[in-house]
Amino acid sequence: MPVAAQRGEEPDPDLLEYVLVAGRDLDALAPVAAAVDELERAGTVAVVDAVVLVRDGSSTTVEARPAHEHEQLAGLAGARATRGVRLSAHDVQLASVTVDPSESALLLLLEDRWARPLAAVVRANDARLAGGERVARQRVLGALAAGAGTDLVVRGPVVTPLIDQVAQVRQLAHLVERGLLPLDAYDAQRRRVLGA
Repeated sequence: MPVAAQRGEEPDPDLLEYVLVAGRDLDALAPVAAAVDELERAGTVAVVDAVVLVRDGSSTTVEARPAHEHEQLAGLAGARATRGVRLSAHDVQLASVTVDPSESALLLLLEDRWARPLAAVVRANDARLAGGERVARQRVLGALAAGAGTDLVVRGPVVTPLIDQVAQVRQLAHLVERGLLPLDAYDAQRRRVLGA
């Protein structure tokens, strides 16, 4: 059982992040779940919530279910522990639009426990954690290829909502459902909307 669940602690609001890992199927995500479980046992992270997203190759619909319902992801069972914050239905929708055909994804809400001492010092000194995000792999690889001076921070600390992108993807899915847009064209347009 996760450390946080044993102690009944609420996650630190300064240290939450989401991670979305996509793979060919649930079996491909099983080692990811095991690695997250290992990080949780070590006290590096705490799993606050975990959702599985599955899209078959012949549909625009993404099925979402709690991770603990999947035998392959048994290591994430601790995410069922009662905590005050969870991924919302809208959070799941935002993540769902990135799932490719015939792909499964694991959406994790994690508390970065390794950063607790940093957060405590920041608050104790009347400072605040003003921003931050995971730097996307493509940006890092691009910066390594381009050399010094390449931007890694692509937006300020204010989060840009993806609501317009989700609405656009929904409209595309509606066109597929009505038979007005082929599935392959939907996927091409979905990637364009998401900037992928």
